[in-house]
Amino acid sequence: MQPTEKEMEARKRLCLPLDNLDSLDTVKERVEELSPYVGLFKVGKGSYTRFGPSVVDLVHESGSSVFLDLKYHDIPATVRDACKAAASLGVYMLNVHASGGMEMMKAAMAGAVEGTLPGYQRPKVIAVTVLTSIDEETLNGELNVPGKLEEHVLRLATLAQKAGLDGIVCSANDLGYIKPHLPEDFMYVTPGIKGVTSEAGSDQARVSSPSGAMAAGSSILVVGRAITGAPDRKEAAYEILQDMAKGL
Repeated sequence: MQPTEKEMEARKRLCLPLDNLDSLDTVKERVEELSPYVGLFKVGKGSYTRFGPSVVDLVHESGSSVFLDLKYHDIPATVRDACKAAASLGVYMLNVHASGGMEMMKAAMAGAVEGTLPGYQRPKVIAVTVLTSIDEETLNGELNVPGKLEEHVLRLATLAQKAGLDGIVCSANDLGYIKPHLPEDFMYVTPGIKGVTSEAGSDQARVSSPSGAMAAGSSILVVGRAITGAPDRKEAAYEILQDMAKGL
């Protein structure tokens, strides 16, 4: 079936994690299998620790782009160096934890600028606000952060915006509250997405449907186990594209 114009637009905004894969050959197979439906592949802590920069090179060789999801959180000088190294890999996007503070986030952007190779675009630098595995009870009780969860997300998002970052990682459920307070061109990368006929991971506390996330204003959807855990990964991915298109 020929994808519709909206489905092709949705593909650009669908990101698949390359998690829990035990060899580069398996990574290559997964990228080749799902690249017709997925425009961006996420290389996270597991894959990068297991394979190093070679996994980024492999995705690039396939013609796809990389979201390097290493969530840097350290003193500013260390984060600057890490982001400089990440940018030199030619990735499309990388991230840090907003809770590292203003100076750390400014250092992240400085490193990304310094590391961008001639002829390449600077990677998007985004900040994680509150993980989608954390609900308000956990935020208040375990982490001792008082108040409403969406208020804390907005606080961190505003800090990231003031630091000059391109956007944030948050739950799609937060967008209705935070978007009116942030610039129109700010990016919102939203994990915790369930499939049309499949669920998100059991450790996800704040979950949205693909069409709901798009309608709420998500820029990029990170969809993992709703695709990779489905009996037919291609079918699940295409169903998600179709559902995303409804929200465009």
